[in-house]
Amino acid sequence: MMKCVWMADLFATAIASAARYRRYVNSSLLYLMSSVLTAAIALLINPAMASNLSPSDYALLGYLTSFNYILVPLFSFSLVSYFLRNYFKLSEERREVVSDTILIALTAYGFMALLGSLSIFYIYARWSGLNFSYYPYVLLAFAPVYLNNMLVFFQVTCRVRRDAAKFCLVTVLNALLSAGFALLFVVHYESGAVGRLSATLIASLFTAVYCFRHLFKKFRFDHAVIKEAFLFGWPISVSTMLWYFFNGVDSMMLERLHDSYTFGYYNVGLQIAGYLSLFYTAVAQTFEPDIYQAVSVNNVRRLFYLIAGILFLNSLPNLFYICFTREILDILTAGHYLGAEAFSKIFAIKNIAMGVYYSSITVIIAYGFPKSELSIRIVGSVICLLMFNLLIKNFAFVGAAWGQVASFVMMSTLNGAYICYMLRRRGAAAA
Repeated sequence: MMKCVWMADLFATAIASAARYRRYVNSSLLYLMSSVLTAAIALLINPAMASNLSPSDYALLGYLTSFNYILVPLFSFSLVSYFLRNYFKLSEERREVVSDTILIALTAYGFMALLGSLSIFYIYARWSGLNFSYYPYVLLAFAPVYLNNMLVFFQVTCRVRRDAAKFCLVTVLNALLSAGFALLFVVHYESGAVGRLSATLIASLFTAVYCFRHLFKKFRFDHAVIKEAFLFGWPISVSTMLWYFFNGVDSMMLERLHDSYTFGYYNVGLQIAGYLSLFYTAVAQTFEPDIYQAVSVNNVRRLFYLIAGILFLNSLPNLFYICFTREILDILTAGHYLGAEAFSKIFAIKNIAMGVYYSSITVIIAYGFPKSELSIRIVGSVICLLMFNLLIKNFAFVGAAWGQVASFVMMSTLNGAYICYMLRRRGAAAA
């Protein structure tokens, strides 16, 4: 009798485990599908974009996009990260209050941050003497970053609720809108960089309205939540802004070389290799809640396997791309930008190093040490600023590309050392 009961319990446990892993697999496939389809849409229109955008257009687009590393955390102030970290600790009713509060804050605060950023960049543009006019390029480039807050919050809400289908649908529709308007403005109307930026802005506006309508329940604003969220988020936000010194400051320095032609090829290589980072995003989004859960119960073994699996899956597409860079570029740029091959291979290597760095950040924040991560990044920012200045001064664009690889290797090493120290100290305290 006891044996039958034991067998029944074992069978029930096996069924429950299979159902749980099947849910993970299904969610992972949907997240991966959204990333693959998003990348596929961008890749499909890329030959048309490359045939209608000049190296100067790509130089301008790459230069303006580099400021996203500052604008994204500035406009959102990591309020969404606060929601994600506390979601599993809150009751369903309290989650709704926190969600509405953060949504209102993202809308109002983000708009003020947008106006402030436009003003500051106007002063910088007048002082530095840019090679392009301030209006309309800067407005067209900065506004979608603000509007994208709604999509990011919507995606996070879908992830914590395990609603991968809705996540996939909205993400892909946003990509389709952006691609459709890009073909209309860049190819049909031949409006160059202005058309490409306008396409992103219009698509972001439609998506933001849709996401806001589905997220907003009623006007509820809890000042205590916002105070706590800002206290939690400011180290993460400031730390994320410092990301600019690892992955964006090179564009500011390269613009001063006044070589738009090579700068255009540099940005094409960066853009094509950048599509591969979507694989990391898809896998990380699937398992990020599990990482937070593993940290909450201090299951170091499970945490290690999760991170190792993410990094392995991230490396595969990048290694494949490195082997066939020229052939892929020939297809995706309609043969117009084969000169970007060397740059693009280097940026694929950067993607692997960047995946390690992203994962280490997730672990540190999940353990509740955002200020420590900020301290590490401040030190790294100073080193990277000096390193990029030296490499660009001596090796120009090639030096800048390898500088991005070196910056992520260095920061991953620093974060890894801190994680080992943190876990060792926790183990000693538990003993």
